[in-house]
Amino acid sequence: MHDPLHRRSLGGVESLIEQPAIMSFYELTTEERLQVGIKDNLIRYAVGIEDADDLIADLAQAVDRAFAES
Repeated sequence: MHDPLHRRSLGGVESLIEQPAIMSFYELTTEERLQVGIKDNLIRYAVGIEDADDLIADLAQAVDRAFAES
């Protein structure tokens, strides 16, 4: 198993990570995004059909790595 992909979904079944402010809502200003509840630091995690234990382990590893780098 590996970390989820960072890209738009094209109808696939794999897990994805998206930052809506720079992908889905890039055409809006920061103020407009805030009005609809989209903060610049929001991360969307779309869970695919991978094994649940693999997804949990991958997410835990990613969080551990993120906090180790900060």
